[in-house]
Amino acid sequence: MKHTSAIVLVGIVFCSCSTFLNRPTTNVNIHSSLDSVRICVNADTSQWYTTPAMITVKRAKEDLKLMIKDDTVLHQLNVKSKLSGAFISNIFYVPPIGFLVDLTTPKRYTYPKSLLINFEEGIPYVEKAPSTLLSPTKNLLCFKISIPEANWFYLNTGHGYGRRFGFLGIAGGAEYYFTNKYYLSAEYGILIDAIVPFPAAVDYDEDNHDSSNAVYGNVQVGSDYKRLHYGVGLQFNKTSYRESRTIELTPEYVDVLTSSMKQTNFGLALSSHFRFSNVFSVGINYYPSFITKQGNVFQTHYSHLLFIDLSFKIEAYRPKKKSQ
Repeated sequence: MKHTSAIVLVGIVFCSCSTFLNRPTTNVNIHSSLDSVRICVNADTSQWYTTPAMITVKRAKEDLKLMIKDDTVLHQLNVKSKLSGAFISNIFYVPPIGFLVDLTTPKRYTYPKSLLINFEEGIPYVEKAPSTLLSPTKNLLCFKISIPEANWFYLNTGHGYGRRFGFLGIAGGAEYYFTNKYYLSAEYGILIDAIVPFPAAVDYDEDNHDSSNAVYGNVQVGSDYKRLHYGVGLQFNKTSYRESRTIELTPEYVDVLTSSMKQTNFGLALSSHFRFSNVFSVGINYYPSFITKQGNVFQTHYSHLLFIDLSFKIEAYRPKKKSQ
């Protein structure tokens, strides 16, 4: 009998990454080797910027055209468009339906995040500046989507507490920086114990098999140190453990539930992520619980969720510096 172990992620397979994750616009940070160079984008002379500047531009297949004003002289430079990392990441999903969806939208394109305008003998040329992480700032608001890729459970199985391991899940949340350094975040998600780290149908040869999952939510306060993004807070989770038996009912096989256990747990949330870019990070999350609830009965008992996730952060609002 074929059992779809990753049913919760079917939607991800049919949703392209760039269509789902990318905004119609992207931010480009522009610096120059000379002080206070004036620039405009795509011949829009109604809006001039003074370097260094962060400019929001529409994603497109066409090159980005920069008009540069050096004293009274105007120069035009072209910046090549390229495929975004979110579009390329479709290769990790099987089947790669996301590629077909992304081919219908310009959101699959992007431009370099940071550019440097160099002047040599008065003639400017543009090059990609060294990659830098954007610093958080007060009132910055971000949405994030996480994909757990390795999940360790220590949960109530109904026969005592036991350990489970598996892959996959999905989570979404938001972060708000209430100062230039500290943020408040909230997240809600689900973890499952699929036996493979990508959505796939799985054949069970054994007559008996078990499965588990956890739904969780958390609120955290955190900060950043260089590329490290970390937080601490409170969490709750609802764990579910099921044992099933596969029986033959000619001409098909069916699963019969033989036992199950559901439990609500409360405890701490500890998270730490390494930021590879302004968008993508990989992290480890430890959720120890010390209080359990079954029905109306509260007890004290230790359990935990421990998982590694891939996190994608999307800036919803960043206060802009006023152009001169």
